[in-house]
Amino acid sequence: MNHQTGTFYGVGVGPGDPEHLTLKAVKVISSVESIFSATSIKNNYSLALEIAKQHISKSTEIRLLPFQMSNNENEKEKLWNKNAGLIMEEIEKGRNVAFLTLGDPLTYSTYGYLIRFIQKKSRYSN
Repeated sequence: MNHQTGTFYGVGVGPGDPEHLTLKAVKVISSVESIFSATSIKNNYSLALEIAKQHISKSTEIRLLPFQMSNNENEKEKLWNKNAGLIMEEIEKGRNVAFLTLGDPLTYSTYGYLIRFIQKKSRYSN
């Protein structure tokens, strides 16, 4: 049996203006089956999602992931692992998934930290 996994994209939505989205970001946002975006545990608002929303297909599943700013490393790690697991479930179903983040996904972003947790959980990473 051939098990096809999906692709995980980190999509930077720029500094806050929807007009600053790159063409590549729009292409990914409009083509994936699931979009994940970070929120505070205090509310369900995501500026990154707000910036990208006009390019998200009506059929795309949107999932908000709460993250906590805390000095308690155990609490933070538990939440990071839980959120990474939710994303991995979608990827392992063969779905293409995007995680939206402000700015550049590889420069001090939630995505940069999240990808490390996903790689730890992935049976496909080295």
